[in-house]
Amino acid sequence: MTIPADGASDEQLIARTREGDMGAYDELYRRHVDDASKVARIVTNNSDEAQDVVAEAFTRVLMRLREGGGPDLDFAPYLKTVVRRLAIDRHRSSQRDGSQTDPSILDILPTADDAMARSTDRQLVRHAFETLPERWQQVLWHTEIEGRSPASLAPALGSSANAVAALAYRAREGLRQAYLAVNLSAEVQPECRPYAPKIASYVRGTLSAHDTREMSAHLATCAHCRERRDELLLLVSDMRGILWPALLLPASGVAAGAVAAAGAGATGGGVLAFLSPASWGKQARQFAAAGGVAAAAAAIAVAAWALTSNDDPADPPAAAPSASAESDPPADDPPDDEPADPPQAPPEQEEQPPAEPPADEPPADQPIADPPEEEPDEPAEEEPPVDQPEVEPSQPSETPTSEPTEEPTEEPTPEPTPEPTQPPAEAPPTIDRQPPPNPVVVAGEDVTLTVAVSGNPPPELQWQYADPPTGSSGGQPAGEQPQTATAETSGPSFLIVPTSSGTPYVQSADDRADEVPADETPDGSQDVPPEEDWVDVAGATTDTLVIEAPDRDIDGRLYRVKATNPLGTITTEPAVITVQYPPAIEEQPQSVTVVEGGTAVFEATAVANPDAMTITWQARPPGGEWRSPDTTLATSRQEGVTSTLKLTGVGSERDGYQYRAVFTNEVGEATSEPATLTVHWQPEITEQPESVEAGPGDDVEFTASASANPEATWAWESAPSADGPWTPVPDATGTGPDATLTRTGVTLDDDHTRYRAVFTNELGSVTTDAATLEVVRAGRFEVDLGEHGTRCIVVDGADVPRAGDCADAPSRGWEVPGDGTIVWRETGECLDGVAPIEAVVLAPCDDGDSQQWNLDPETSAAQPIKSVKYHAFVLDIEQVAPDGRVILFPSHNGINQQFRYIQP
Repeated sequence: MTIPADGASDEQLIARTREGDMGAYDELYRRHVDDASKVARIVTNNSDEAQDVVAEAFTRVLMRLREGGGPDLDFAPYLKTVVRRLAIDRHRSSQRDGSQTDPSILDILPTADDAMARSTDRQLVRHAFETLPERWQQVLWHTEIEGRSPASLAPALGSSANAVAALAYRAREGLRQAYLAVNLSAEVQPECRPYAPKIASYVRGTLSAHDTREMSAHLATCAHCRERRDELLLLVSDMRGILWPALLLPASGVAAGAVAAAGAGATGGGVLAFLSPASWGKQARQFAAAGGVAAAAAAIAVAAWALTSNDDPADPPAAAPSASAESDPPADDPPDDEPADPPQAPPEQEEQPPAEPPADEPPADQPIADPPEEEPDEPAEEEPPVDQPEVEPSQPSETPTSEPTEEPTEEPTPEPTPEPTQPPAEAPPTIDRQPPPNPVVVAGEDVTLTVAVSGNPPPELQWQYADPPTGSSGGQPAGEQPQTATAETSGPSFLIVPTSSGTPYVQSADDRADEVPADETPDGSQDVPPEEDWVDVAGATTDTLVIEAPDRDIDGRLYRVKATNPLGTITTEPAVITVQYPPAIEEQPQSVTVVEGGTAVFEATAVANPDAMTITWQARPPGGEWRSPDTTLATSRQEGVTSTLKLTGVGSERDGYQYRAVFTNEVGEATSEPATLTVHWQPEITEQPESVEAGPGDDVEFTASASANPEATWAWESAPSADGPWTPVPDATGTGPDATLTRTGVTLDDDHTRYRAVFTNELGSVTTDAATLEVVRAGRFEVDLGEHGTRCIVVDGADVPRAGDCADAPSRGWEVPGDGTIVWRETGECLDGVAPIEAVVLAPCDDGDSQQWNLDPETSAAQPIKSVKYHAFVLDIEQVAPDGRVILFPSHNGINQQFRYIQP
């Protein structure tokens, strides 16, 4: 898929599709229909069905997108998954309703002009086959192409049927590993080099838990490696379909020889035009008596003739002459002087190098035994056959001397036999039924494993378990690319060896210090845990094992049965337990600190089985409830098992918010621990200081407040006037949101002094407005009028000063600033004696003599208030009346001329 430089990305097209833009979905269809078709052709057995699968897949994805679901970024992997699942569902449905898929092998392969056919499938399988040890090549050829059973191959290979079955199992796994490895031969990006060698093992599920987590994290961020993974998943799933044509089409090595022997009718890919896997297996077994490559060639020719003629296939052409299936022994191999059929040994001993010469080659005069003509109940791929006698154990080993009577009308009385009945023949343990290969169970639900084992004497059973192998014994160093193995037709010069971790590595056969049998890896590692890692399950000695309440700790654990009697020991194939469990948080979101206006990112990771999870984020304000995050600033992104929440333009109001992730799969859910968002911002004034009025000697206080994170420090400054200058107030500093300044015993000199606070933290500073301190002599004038009581000088509605009720007089109504004036503070006007024996009035202050008065403002004793302009005239309450006006009158020391100046 190539996206034009100026074209919209898949992410943009997905978003537009959700908004109803069908043109955007048309573009997605054009970009990905070819890839989807390739996937469908590989998984299905019918090209026409593949087209239906692709059409249905695009329809379902469109419906999912319109519902708001589906992918957000990676459209291709999501589409391929839908295609694979639809194809598998169709295949299962066809098996249930009895309909048959197209049997032609050509329907499984891409078409001849397809890019995939030109690039990899058959060539890669053939190349992988040629990299295997010669002994593995031989057993694969006999079992997969000729269709022979391990029991029929055992005499020719000088081993037991059980050992041949185990060898075939390892050879098939080796072919899969080699096939995956050669698919990684292309150049990878530098940042992917530590991970590319592990993709094959990741696909096979043989990586350690630690490496699996690292690979999953890398795949979550690397589209290049995800494409490789998806490609390998497809190729592994179709290994069976591409193995036949890869080995039967013209090629080098054993496969080439087989096709060449088939005759002129097998030119190019012509043989495949007549063969299907089902028909080929039967034909191969019918002619397996001829043995070796020639027998396989004859089978191909017969199958082609049978499928292209109308003659009775029961009368096929004569088989080709018998030939040995094995290639010539290497020069350095010792001759095989031992008998071809040595006594059977326990499998534990067979895994060690034998004392006799290796049985890589059958003796030259030893033909391969003929297989039985009837087909086995199950293919060897599913369950390796075991060593069994040619007749059923319940039957006598010799032919009966007499035939039963025909159709008896009643049960005849048995005749006494002249000789005692022969006791049943002794037999080593035989696995009649293997445990289920991969039982799947939900955590907490019991799982039961059952086997069937026969033998005489009845074997003793012991269940064993082993944890999946970890590490990579002899593997590639991290970050190095696996080398591409090559092989000559006479034998491989390099080996691709499956290790205990499933990671292939390359070793030169010439560099091996000690010769080991070809069915073992150079370092002794195998595809299953080594023998010393198996642990007996206490008390589990029957054919049934119940694993109670399994949890995630045993996910991937292997179980098997070890059967022993005096004739030998055998073990079943391992059953790998898959435990489905709800998500478990592996990486908790971490608390984040950002500067106001910045971006905060939270990330959480969980593991689960199945690992397909939905991940949602929740937010909680301080003291509030959990709810969905604010979508105006929060966006989430999911990459595999990791989810990221991104908050942009974070404001100070988000300080203290908590965020958590909720992971959900079909088994259950898990909630992460909350992570706290801390927002830093420079100080912001929340309360300005206010001006203060006081009298001489009073204590005054100024306060101001500011919010800040980190917490701010504060300091007060003062200035004599609005023009400054500003200077620090001594000892007026502190830390916190509230700043307080206290001045004690202010004087008139402090009048009109201005004060302000400065808040500072690591992000900046902020200054409050200025507040003014006003220091004044202010109070009220009282006069004792005898029977009229104490009266105060008040100002009536006509702005005329007169005697009045003290309850109506402000406590600080009159100011005596010390410059000789008396000021009514409400209007700011001065008391003015305009003429003798006239009422005193309020007039704008003009510094005139008529506004000058002699009095002592420091005393509260009764005293006369004398006019400076009019000597011997004082203030007087007219006619000693309770509401008399204030007038100028000659001094006579009467009670109506004695005033007291009372300050609060």
